[in-house]
Amino acid sequence: MTLLACGYVLGRLRARARCRRLRLDLAMARHLAEHDSLTGLMNRSGAQHFYETRTAAGTTLAAVLVDLDGFKAVNDTWGHQVGDAQLMAVARRLTDACASIGAVASRLSGDEFLLLVPDADADLVQEQVMGILAQLGTPITLLAGDALMVSLTPGASAGIAVPQRDEPWSNLLRHADIALYQAKSLGGQAVLYTSGMQHPARRDLPGVRLRNSPLVNYA
Repeated sequence: MTLLACGYVLGRLRARARCRRLRLDLAMARHLAEHDSLTGLMNRSGAQHFYETRTAAGTTLAAVLVDLDGFKAVNDTWGHQVGDAQLMAVARRLTDACASIGAVASRLSGDEFLLLVPDADADLVQEQVMGILAQLGTPITLLAGDALMVSLTPGASAGIAVPQRDEPWSNLLRHADIALYQAKSLGGQAVLYTSGMQHPARRDLPGVRLRNSPLVNYA
């Protein structure tokens, strides 16, 4: 083989190696952009991409917003270290529960999680979600620092939205959020969104000051 041919082959090999590294770097960047750094679950962007990809392929997915009850008190009492540990424990429980029904879990922000559940039969999804909430409600023992162990019993509420045909992501999340508000008002429930269900009017929200009136607290 001539020196020129050898140089050509070596150049091709180096180019392929650079392409492989570039593909790996791009895949890593995509993963970081679509996953939550604390729990390892998909984040909002990743969940949206997953939903839109699957629905484009013909899969129907229900959206289930899961919000922890009393999480702020955990942070305020035991600190963010314990709060973060609880979030990671909840993420593991949600992942395990989702695996058994073919669903996926993601973390949208703070203590709010999103489950994307296939098949989307309303009654079945609501039954499955109530089972998941029951699994979440078993005690968790966490390290609070200085060898102090804290036992917490997570509680959660869930809002469920089953999509209509070709329903966009933003509508589905809005409906799940409305159902979640209703669930939070009941405490530890899984509420299914139904047509006409709405967020409360602004005057019904806790701590709203109406014009020319004293502060009204409906809590």
